[in-house]
Formats: sequence, C-alpha cells, structure tokens
Amino acid sequence: MEILQPIVIDEVKPRENLNDSHPDILELEWFENKKQKLTRVTRSGTVLELRLGNLKEWQQGDRLYSHEQQVATIYFKTCLTICFVPQNDTEAADFCYFIGNQHLPVFVISDQHFAVPYDGRLYEQLSVKYGPRLELKDAQLLSAQSLRYLVQKRTHEN
Repeated sequence: MEILQPIVIDEVKPRENLNDSHPDILELEWFENKKQKLTRVTRSGTVLELRLGNLKEWQQGDRLYSHEQQVATIYFKTCLTICFVPQNDTEAADFCYFIGNQHLPVFVISDQHFAVPYDGRLYEQLSVKYGPRLELKDAQLLSAQSLRYLVQKRTHEN
C-alpha cells in the first residue's frame, strides 16, 4: 500500500487579489474555518497539509500555494441549516438571543434570513416557538456571514 506524502501549503492568497481560479478544490466544513492544522484531500485526490499561521481563519476562495505553484482553492461545503425570517426587529433579537444561549453561531445568509447549523433538539425547540416559519435548507455558512463577523466589521467601520 502506497502512503502519499502531503503537499505542504506554504502560502495562502485571498480570492479578491487574484483573477484566475484553480481547477482543484479543497472542500472544508463550515466549522473548520479556524482549524490551526488541517490535512485534507482535494477533489482530485491530492493530500494537502495546511497551517493557519498568521491568518485568523480560512475564507471561501482562498488560493493555496506550495513553492509558488497554486495547488487548490478553498470551498466551503453546504450543510443542513435551520432558517428563519423574523417578522420584526424584536423577533430577530429574540431568535438571536435564544440561539446565543445555545452557544451556536448565527449567520445572515440573505436579506433578513437567519440560519444556524442544524441540530435536532434545537430544531424541536424552535419549532415550538416559531412553528412553520422555520425552514430546513442546505446552505453555505461562511464566516463573513456570521453575526459575530458583521458586528466586528461594523465596529471597525465606526
């Protein structure tokens, strides 16, 4: 049995700085965005070893390089989410407060659409409170969509 040596990623470039894309994709789960060390296999079967280093977290579209050669691009997989559209600001605050007490991240996936990663017990609790207004939906949860990120961004803009 042949053991593959991982390719060590020594440079990461954000998507917005580059126009070209690489055909090989490294898929990550939404909760792996802050993993300090990862060893994963790309879609084409290449084994990569990544270290977060000075970055705060992995981002959708990050270009991964080894010895100045682009190896792959990061893509976050979709996952099952619980989606909720509040009818007013009070309901939005109530929803976010409830989810925050569960220590789960809240994401804004589109205009006034809140999403949280699916959890069976949480879904049951939210169903009692919000009923048929909840929707189970596959969605991509990106850190730039998290309330935590949006609040930090707004704080730094002011």
